[in-house]
Parts: sequence; C-alpha cells; structure tokens
Amino acid sequence: MTGARDSPPRVGFYPAVLVARLVAAIAVTMFEPSIAAAAMTLEVEASNGLPGFHRDELQRYLALHMAEEGLGEWRFEPATVGGTAANRVEWTFKLNPYAGGAVRNFARMPLYDGGVGAGRSVTIEARLYLNGEYQILVERQAVIRSGANDSEFAAAVASTAQALLGPSGAYHAIDSGKYGASRNR
Repeated sequence: MTGARDSPPRVGFYPAVLVARLVAAIAVTMFEPSIAAAAMTLEVEASNGLPGFHRDELQRYLALHMAEEGLGEWRFEPATVGGTAANRVEWTFKLNPYAGGAVRNFARMPLYDGGVGAGRSVTIEARLYLNGEYQILVERQAVIRSGANDSEFAAAVASTAQALLGPSGAYHAIDSGKYGASRNR
C-alpha cells in the first residue's frame, strides 16, 4: 500500500512538469531568432595595398562596402593598428601579370600616380577567421581602374563578400554541411 500512496503525488506532479517543459520550449522557440540574429563584428584587414589606395584607406573601403551588402548577422570594422583580431576577414590582392603586349616603358608615367590607369587585373582573396581559426577562402578575379571611385571594383568587393558571408555563401555552405565529406579530402 505504500506504493499506492506515492502514486497520486507523482501523477499530480507530472502535469506540472509537462507544463514547465512546454513553457521552456515556447520560450526557446520565441527567442531563438533573436539569439541567432545577434550580430558578430568582424575586423576587416588588408594584407597588402592596391594601386590607388593606401592600406588604411583600403581597409575602410572594404569594411564600408561589406557593410553596405547587408549581410544580416555580420558587422564590419576596419582593422585596428597593432594586432590581429580573432574574428576577421583578411583580404589579399595579387596583381596579375600584365598581358597587354605593348612596348615596355621603364619610366614612371603620370597616369599611374593617381590610380591604375587603363585597368589592372587582380586576384582577390578573402579569408574568414572566427575565434582565431581559419574557416574558408573565397577567390575572385577583377579589374581595377580608378581606386576608390571604381564601380567595377566596388562590385567585385560586394560579390566577394556575398560569396563568403551571404545567405548562400561559402561560410553558410560549410556550416550547414553542404560540402560534407568532400571538405576533408
């Protein structure tokens, strides 16, 4: 008979546990979007400069154009002097060989003092680091013509940012397991 006495309190207690679990599940479901939407700030670093840009100016330019892309959960700031942030996007620009076929000129031309003149092909690489760990690399080709006023270069920066951090970008693809086993090869 002792077991019968213990049963009613458990039965009476069981609905309270169910209600508590239901309330907890509703609370998590209601606040999950705001938890997921908490913005992470990434510092934007440029490992080298480009014709028409000073390095600090380039970092501000990149951070501004990345912010204009509206990549919801990400915020961007130019890198600070004297250190590498744990959460960052590192941009590298490599000038591609010139294949114009024209006569070489070894004298400095005034055309190149304010920018790159007729256009220069570059390889753009953007690497994402979170908590100090490398995540993924996105690479693009572009032509730069006039430094900060170049709309084609701005579009290439925007495209690279979207390919790296956008909703269908490389980071979300590895995060969702889209690359699966092929990433470990």
